[in-house]
Amino acid sequence: MKEVSTLKHIEALRESEDIECKLAQGRHGDGTLPKDVWETLSAFSNTEGGDIFLGLKELEAGNFELAGINDTHKVLREFWHGLNSGKKISPLVIKPHWVKVIEVDGKNVIQIHVPRAAKAYLPVYIHDSPFGGSYKRSGSSDVKIAEAEVRRMLDEAQQ
Repeated sequence: MKEVSTLKHIEALRESEDIECKLAQGRHGDGTLPKDVWETLSAFSNTEGGDIFLGLKELEAGNFELAGINDTHKVLREFWHGLNSGKKISPLVIKPHWVKVIEVDGKNVIQIHVPRAAKAYLPVYIHDSPFGGSYKRSGSSDVKIAEAEVRRMLDEAQQ
């Protein structure tokens, strides 16, 4: 789990194979869970894992500044509901202590640590089907996994 507890840590962050940052401000600025967070959860789970930070604004240079999330309870409710409903993403093990609110300079950031999924749970996918709904991490991007690779993952999960 990457440590982010100061403005200096935030300024040093760069999106990569294991780091994803999202503004998560919502329409009114109080905070909302970004819709594409599920793709990143799938991608991290299907590759080497990583950390998602909500409440950070990306600057033109590719670094980040602290924006914060006013209503962290709302965002966390949306996250846990989506994770546990089975409608957003296939079964995925995220332990409560891997999701935390970090206060930096009087503002709140949410950190979600996503481990690589166990082989038996691969691929982790969004919506209803692993075909078209499975993602992997490539650099700082979430990329759909090709059908042949999904089939291979499903075969390996049954062994």
